[in-house]
Amino acid sequence: MLDKPNSALIRDDVQCDVELRCGGLSWERERQNRKSVILKNDPDFKFAGDCMEFYLTYDGPLGSNSRAEQKHQLRRAFHPQLKHLWEISRHLKELREPLIDSAVTVNRPSDRSRIASLPERFACGPYKLVPLVTKDLDLACSLEILFLRPDYPGGLLQSGDIDNRLKTLFDGLRIPGPDAKELGGCTPLLGENPLYCLLEDDSLITHVSVKTDTLLELNTDSSHVRLVIDVRLQPVVRTIANLGF
Repeated sequence: MLDKPNSALIRDDVQCDVELRCGGLSWERERQNRKSVILKNDPDFKFAGDCMEFYLTYDGPLGSNSRAEQKHQLRRAFHPQLKHLWEISRHLKELREPLIDSAVTVNRPSDRSRIASLPERFACGPYKLVPLVTKDLDLACSLEILFLRPDYPGGLLQSGDIDNRLKTLFDGLRIPGPDAKELGGCTPLLGENPLYCLLEDDSLITHVSVKTDTLLELNTDSSHVRLVIDVRLQPVVRTIANLGF
């Protein structure tokens, strides 16, 4: 669950006039731009220099209080994109598991590819899992979300279901489990085992901002959204484990 943001974290160049609270989330409404809001920001870390950046997209229903099966459909939408990212990113393919004992020079059991070891570490029910951002990597993870939906610009930021809709999205970005009930009865489809996810846990997100606008398609269900998620990753502390980021 996202922590409550500090009002001082909102951009200095934008004057804020009211704090909105919906469930566990809290944010500042911007007087000069009511379409955009910062939901979370870590004041102790700022992205600087090179970082890993890529985009995830989603086009489909995103409701509040979604069931486990609906959350897993989000994972299924992100899975082929993240799998392709691992396939085309040379540094991801070459990531190795760090040695527990750096003095070991022969028969090094930990010296293996990360993509091979992750499915052995993470599982839920019949699924093997490959999260990109894990606790042992010490990465800052920023999400900047363009949120298009059939409503007036800024309407979502003022609605009472923003908390639950975003919780649904974040659940769809993290691995399920360990309780298999989080799969909603789903079993792996062809090419879904292992299942590629963005996060081991949504607590690893250090920055979230959302910009909303109107989805200009006719006859669209009110729960339908189109999302473009700008993901940026950068080590908080440089270690052997995260040299590829």
